[in-house]
Amino acid sequence: MKLNQGSMKAIAMTLMTLMMVGCDKSDKPYLAAGPGAALSCASSGKNAWETYGVNAFVAVNERIFTNVGAELGASGTANLGGSFQGGAVVTPEFKGNLAAFLVYVYGGPYEITYTDNVKYYGPQDMTQKHTGLAITGAQYDYFVSNIVVPALTVNGVPGGDVSSCFAPPLVDAAFKASVVGH
Repeated sequence: MKLNQGSMKAIAMTLMTLMMVGCDKSDKPYLAAGPGAALSCASSGKNAWETYGVNAFVAVNERIFTNVGAELGASGTANLGGSFQGGAVVTPEFKGNLAAFLVYVYGGPYEITYTDNVKYYGPQDMTQKHTGLAITGAQYDYFVSNIVVPALTVNGVPGGDVSSCFAPPLVDAAFKASVVGH
């Protein structure tokens, strides 16, 4: 998966929006569009949210947790570390937070109501969310390659779209650094 320098600069610029919190006229917190909003899927020329929509994002999010469960059952914590300790942290709140984050990052709204009918907000402090988990670079890479990518492809996302509109925010060095080593 190779990105040109222009794409990397665009991704870096949009990731910076994750830190730019403001308020709209209703005084609700908001951020500019997520970093994936500026990326175009190879299949449609639109961002991932516009291309796939809410049902696909829910399906992928749920599949991520299914894949984590299967991985833990097959290999224990060997590949993922202790981040998902026996599934104990896989609560409706965790699922809703991940879904909101993914929706926001890939061009959707900053606020969603997930399948548990609770509102969740996409812009999240990833360092805070991952502090104490001691996730290694190898564990992060394994998670993206063996949990997230299969969750996308089993739900019909073609490889070209995985590369063009889903992978860039996940492989961005600054984003990875916000998750790894805390």
